[in-house]
Amino acid sequence: MKSLEENRARLKTDITRETKTNLTIEDVMELLEFILTTTYFVFHGQVYSQKLNTAMESPVSPMTADIIVEFLEQSAISSASVPVECKPKLWKRYVYDIL
Repeated sequence: MKSLEENRARLKTDITRETKTNLTIEDVMELLEFILTTTYFVFHGQVYSQKLNTAMESPVSPMTADIIVEFLEQSAISSASVPVECKPKLWKRYVYDIL
């Protein structure tokens, strides 16, 4: 999964990680992969496995959305080859909503 590798790279550059947790990067990645690949739900008495995206109301959903959107945002802004006067004057983001 490409997004897992992006998350690993972000963790390696996070200088505050060690003040937040005693987990290693590999521990965090293993937990994240487990959370993102083992989502089950029941609908009309039938158990389903969610194959895409994260579960609604999952505490990890906003975090993963933020990481992915921030990566896309940085990529888009840094690779934009437009004149300076055409670049956005205002850029606001809340989770995955961008203004």
